[in-house]
Amino acid sequence: MNKANKASIESATSMDLHSIQTLFDESNAELQKSGIFQWDENYPNLTYFKEKIEAKELYVLKREERVLGAVVLNEWESPEWERVDWRSKKGSNLILHTFCIHPEAQGKGYGGKILQFAEETALKQGYAGIRLDTFSKNRNALGFYEKKGYVKVGKIIFESKPVNNQLYFCFDKIFAD
Repeated sequence: MNKANKASIESATSMDLHSIQTLFDESNAELQKSGIFQWDENYPNLTYFKEKIEAKELYVLKREERVLGAVVLNEWESPEWERVDWRSKKGSNLILHTFCIHPEAQGKGYGGKILQFAEETALKQGYAGIRLDTFSKNRNALGFYEKKGYVKVGKIIFESKPVNNQLYFCFDKIFAD
């Protein structure tokens, strides 16, 4: 049996805060070892996680009570996205942010489980699709989204990020009419 089948996804609570911070700290350390500098001390951080928990926008994937993944789902779009030629109109999409699977849990179906949860949530809530951006140097993430049927629709520059780490690609997935 696929280990991901035994995992559950639930709305994060304040009791999960330490585990979420650890998940992102350990994941970020692993990304940086690979030369991927998509996250830093400013984002995501403890304040961000607290805000998303309070807003009921942060979800965690757990297996045997251990947090192995997390994602934020809401309607907030970065101002940089205004220049992207999205395939559906603004306001009709669920936005996926801060998606993370612990390095030890990658390649075991957990990412697919969270993405499926996001898509099912979007469909249940009447969204036309999902939008997201991902760091241009994170080849695993880029391949993952393309494999799951997401289409690269543009690129943006986050000027707040360090030079050489500002380029992000935007993806969307439109649900059938």
